Amino acid sequence: MYERISPHRALRVAVAVLAVLIAAVAGAGAYAVRASAATGFHEVTNFGANPGNLRMFAYVPPSLPAGAPVVVLFHGCGGQAQNLDVNTGWRKYADAFGFALVMPEQKPENVGAGGLIPHKCFSAWNQADRTRAGQGEALSVVRMVQHLAGAHSADLNRVFVTGYSGGGAATNVMLAAYPDFFRAGAVFFGMAYGCADTETAYFTTPPLGQCSGPLNFTGARTWGDRVRSAYPGYTGPRPKVQLWHGSDDPVISPRSLDYQRDQWTDVFGVSRVPASTTTPVSGVTKRVYGDGRLETYTVSGMGHQAPVDPGSGITNCGQPGTGHAAICGPYYASVFFGLA
Repeated sequence: MYERISPHRALRVAVAVLAVLIAAVAGAGAYAVRASAATGFHEVTNFGANPGNLRMFAYVPPSLPAGAPVVVLFHGCGGQAQNLDVNTGWRKYADAFGFALVMPEQKPENVGAGGLIPHKCFSAWNQADRTRAGQGEALSVVRMVQHLAGAHSADLNRVFVTGYSGGGAATNVMLAAYPDFFRAGAVFFGMAYGCADTETAYFTTPPLGQCSGPLNFTGARTWGDRVRSAYPGYTGPRPKVQLWHGSDDPVISPRSLDYQRDQWTDVFGVSRVPASTTTPVSGVTKRVYGDGRLETYTVSGMGHQAPVDPGSGITNCGQPGTGHAAICGPYYASVFFGLA
């Protein structure tokens, strides 16, 4: 039997259904607008808690699939997010391999206490910004990734981090403070985690600087303890690490690569003697340590520059004149991350 519905009730039901349909269509339309606005290179505001007072930029390929990985990309001192992914080559691989880029940008007012050093560096020397303390720049970056993952259904189990110079130091910060959040990292001519505890010490000019000068006699165990101090009590798995440096870097001495090698081999509990040494391309030496969780690349003749290799092939990247043209660092980092 069928229930007889009064005209008034039928009208109420029709209005309710129509309201649901309008809301659904409006919601779908709003989502489409948001998705369209949030692809390509763009700044993201109001991404959540921002205790480090950083800006957030992102590059999202227009056809990014759900469940895509995320790579955090840090600029160097005095740098910016704009064109960083293009000049280094990371945008090419975001498009080719299907991942999103999160690009934090430092604000000049955050650093250079008293106008001492207007360097616009990430604060890798500051305890509050470099530890799992629930505050500071490191937490701001985690919030950026979480926001992007929510907006684009990205995979929070496949988050990676990389950066150049001071951004390389920031990469080590994220790997040390959030080892449970990142799967792997690639450090391009950066510095060891905790190499300096004050801004002045951080910027001491090489070759005598605490972070890359030859007069730093910190032992491997102490270097490793500094990483462990970033997240006290953590006993879980650690992210893989790839280190890059030029043999002729006049700003951050190649000695910094040795310090980072000592630091991460101690953290991983493997020998500082490489398990293998190869030459991927002429003038580039690759060394693999232990079971492969750590590898280093030394680029002969490269100064304080990004390793690029302009061209149209899949192993080519970067823009002419924006780095040292010998090898495409982002390609080999993407392979290391398992994204290629």
